[in-house]
Amino acid sequence: LSANRQSAIQRTKWDLGFYADANEFRVILNSSTAMMAKQIDKNDLNAVTSADTAGFASLVVFSQTEPTVESMAFIDHPSGDLDKTAIAPISATASENKVYIINRGLGIGNPAPQRGWKKVRVIRNGNGGYTLQHADIAATTFTTVEISRGSDSFFKYISFENGLVEVEPAKDKWDFAWTYFSNATNFGAGEVPYLFQDIIIINRNVEVARVMEATKTFSAFNESSLTDASLALDWKTNQTAIGSDWRSGGGPGVSPAVRSDRYYIIKDGNSNYYKVRFTALTKNGERGYPAYETVLVKKG
Repeated sequence: LSANRQSAIQRTKWDLGFYADANEFRVILNSSTAMMAKQIDKNDLNAVTSADTAGFASLVVFSQTEPTVESMAFIDHPSGDLDKTAIAPISATASENKVYIINRGLGIGNPAPQRGWKKVRVIRNGNGGYTLQHADIAATTFTTVEISRGSDSFFKYISFENGLVEVEPAKDKWDFAWTYFSNATNFGAGEVPYLFQDIIIINRNVEVARVMEATKTFSAFNESSLTDASLALDWKTNQTAIGSDWRSGGGPGVSPAVRSDRYYIIKDGNSNYYKVRFTALTKNGERGYPAYETVLVKKG
């Protein structure tokens, strides 16, 4: 927001993200392609074949028509909580890092093509980073990629086809993203993975509070409103703090629409405060064209 800048990244450009900040060793899936991953009790990538998918292949294919509660374990939790990733923390003991079978989810198009299966194993390397081993599910050899850590970005990204790739800007250079997303929905039996369009996710150093127009209008909200006890701003840091809350509809036979009864206060990583309201999500009736208005409320 501070630079009034946006960066467009094709969602099939990357497959895995490797946490680069602090001392945690965590790996995330590309949620925007509906990837799923399941651990199997093997350490040798070459010993894994397509037969290892027997019994759970149907659970690891993202299905809009038959989502399952069991499948929640195979996606990263939508909140962005690194303690709830499909891939377990990467252990310092190499033998504890098992092989994962990954369904790469869906590509771009209508109908969306299936992106196929991979087998991967991640271990720590001697330089404080990660070593990724990956191959097609039926391959008898594998590719190795070394991933270093760094403090400029929260994650380092790889593509199974292209190795290390640039995806998100430096961690202090972006605040929120609009994306296709593997979210969770409860149809009555518990949370199940469910693909959502038009999701807003926030960066890991951003905080968000929602304000209803009936409580305080967008035009009236100013710096003093930040400490107005009557507003009781509820600050959230989970990546779906905005999520799909900014729009309604979008299901079968239901046209999506922006919710004009609410807006959001965003505190960025440099303690700048902005008020943001979304004004569009379609253009000429076609989804995929979000728009918003933002005003700086308090400079950090």
